[in-house]
Amino acid sequence: MPSWIEKLDKFILHNHLISKSDNLIVAVSGGMDSMFLLSYLQAKGYKLTVAHCNFGLRGTESDLDEALVKSYCQTHAILFYSKTFETTAYATQNKLSIQMAARELRYTWFDELCQLNTEGATKIVTAHHKSDHAETILINMLRGTGLRGLEGIAMISGKVIRPMLCLTRDEVETAVNNLKITYRNDKSNESDKYHRNRLRLNVIPELKKINPEFENTFLDNSKIAKQASSFIAHYMATIESELVSLSANQTHICVSELLKKPEPLFILYAILVKFGFNASSVDNIYLAMNGLSGKQFFSNTHVLTINRGQLIIQKKQVESFETYCVNRDTKQICTPHHNWFFEEINKDENQPLAKQEACLNGDNLIFPLSLRPWQQGDKIRPLGMKGSKKVSDVLINKKLSRIEKEQIWVLVSGKDIIWISGILLSDDYKIQADTKKVLLVKISPIAS
Repeated sequence: MPSWIEKLDKFILHNHLISKSDNLIVAVSGGMDSMFLLSYLQAKGYKLTVAHCNFGLRGTESDLDEALVKSYCQTHAILFYSKTFETTAYATQNKLSIQMAARELRYTWFDELCQLNTEGATKIVTAHHKSDHAETILINMLRGTGLRGLEGIAMISGKVIRPMLCLTRDEVETAVNNLKITYRNDKSNESDKYHRNRLRLNVIPELKKINPEFENTFLDNSKIAKQASSFIAHYMATIESELVSLSANQTHICVSELLKKPEPLFILYAILVKFGFNASSVDNIYLAMNGLSGKQFFSNTHVLTINRGQLIIQKKQVESFETYCVNRDTKQICTPHHNWFFEEINKDENQPLAKQEACLNGDNLIFPLSLRPWQQGDKIRPLGMKGSKKVSDVLINKKLSRIEKEQIWVLVSGKDIIWISGILLSDDYKIQADTKKVLLVKISPIAS
């Protein structure tokens, strides 16, 4: 029996990955790795259903991939499912890379298949191998994902099983050639347009010159990282019970008790990452937590408030389209993401402005002004233009993220939008030669 078959048999048996009683959904793209996996599982007599994703990214080539997988399944009487996705549109709509969009679409569909499968599918099997595993760890290191990222690709993740992590890409290629398995070659793998391909084609060959056992070394290190993560998680549960308390819908962290622990910053990150705070935000929180009460930090899902020796975390409330009134004597307003400052100045004080400042023609203003989040349908007459433009189009042209758009507010006089915060001033409210009154508006972001 060829060595790679023995290695695969032992790996599956030793780790209790799959058994003959399991009903397996096998993800098969038509490429070398997945066609080898399908051939192996079919030859071993496992109960199989094949799922093929056509992401429509390579035109006719994608359709030919699907045709190959379908033909194999028909020949071997294997139940076959396929689905075509609008991957590019999904990526654009959700502001994802093509790779991440394809991943989300793929695994969402696999979950649906498990629920719909009449055979009662128990596991989803993918063809990730040891070389994929090493590449993933390198990518995670470059992204700065911490200890968890060093674990690489999980052998078991819920229903998803990856039985080929014991084989390198070279071993799979040797097996495919010896067994004369037909597969489709994705020519995009030969381009270094994507980060993973760039590592695979340019970086990893150099690393292998230094360490020919590169993939094995990374696999061994990932096992150590996984063990370390489990060890830390075990003791973090005890530490959290000493530091963290719950009150209504709030989580409280005692700052004085936190500072008594070894590596308090690491502990704080381990707690706050679960609430969506990234490493940079945690650093800022750590530096500020002994400061004045009332300071707030925001993740995508939660808000953290420093309050008298406590860090108080709660879910973000759905922000309403609340309107703030700005009177002639208003000096400051605090909105969810910014502090706003208002000051009447002399015209000759008008200086070149920073992005977060605006000088408005006070002669044209109708008080009280309104301050609110922008809404669909809002329009503004951009500086230097005769016609109006939708605020939504202005934000699209600025290529702002969804979160950045949600933090944009507008200042309104009467029915006119006079300033899109930090972005655009209305031509109707610019300073003129005969302007007598000037309103200076400044905004500063609240740390998040």
